[in-house]
Amino acid sequence: MVFYVADQAMKAMIGAFLNRREIHHSIGCGPFVFEGQRDIKVAPNKDSELPLRAGALLQPWRGEYRRAIVVQDHAYDNPLPPDEIRKRIGEQLEDHWPQYAVVVIEPELENWFWSDHTEVIKKALLWRPRKGDDRTPRQVLEDAGLWESGKDKPADPKGAVEYLHKIKYTGPKNPGFYARFAEQVPSVRRCTDPSFQHLMATLAAWFPPAGTATAYTTTTTTEYGQ
Repeated sequence: MVFYVADQAMKAMIGAFLNRREIHHSIGCGPFVFEGQRDIKVAPNKDSELPLRAGALLQPWRGEYRRAIVVQDHAYDNPLPPDEIRKRIGEQLEDHWPQYAVVVIEPELENWFWSDHTEVIKKALLWRPRKGDDRTPRQVLEDAGLWESGKDKPADPKGAVEYLHKIKYTGPKNPGFYARFAEQVPSVRRCTDPSFQHLMATLAAWFPPAGTATAYTTTTTTEYGQ
């Protein structure tokens, strides 16, 4: 399968996660062959062109792969609702790819990052608070009014990361922190993000565990859970 993603951060996170040894056990699917550097392509102009040109952009790899997954953020300068983005991209893929999926992350990739795995998040961010400040990243964000108490995620996931970087509580801001998180997160079974669940369900359908029904042979729709 080939992934076509919006930016280097997505490539870093998805590649690091799917490259993990025995990752199919964590997902709950059968084994599959995947290499992030080879099998993830990055859009030259990020999210803005995927609803219009995803099919054309994937065209060069049709002879090499039979499955395609397009991943993009929803939070960018595009007035289209997520369902419409999925529909438009799906229409470009359905006649050319035996199996495909369209994953739209609401609002953006950082929504996959914020979780209850505090120590993994700190390691990924290269956490370095000021001397005497023993608050967790979540506590710092709550005190700054950027994460509402009782909520699973900050309202602006990307803005939360940018704030921590701005106050110099993190290491350099680059795709490396996405990769570090994906390499170390111990479990994804409790992840509640619908777009991540959609991706995991797609992989489980395409690569069923041994002894279960064979994978779908018709086009995979872009709706969640199918």
